[in-house]
Amino acid sequence: DERVEAQETQRMVHAALQQLSPELREAVILRDLQDMDYKEIASALKVPEGTVKSRINRGRAELARVLQRNR
Repeated sequence: DERVEAQETQRMVHAALQQLSPELREAVILRDLQDMDYKEIASALKVPEGTVKSRINRGRAELARVLQRNR
């Protein structure tokens, strides 16, 4: 059932997000789940836009590693 698979995927991603550092997790959630742009995230977190981009890239890479490990 596709709904069950989608729920399982969502559960796995949520669990993997919890394993990221708070800084990386927050940046990834704001960008990928809340669809904020880099400038909005930089303003919300009070950090430079370059820092936001770095955190998102590192967070996505770490998230992929965690998900791959947990397969």
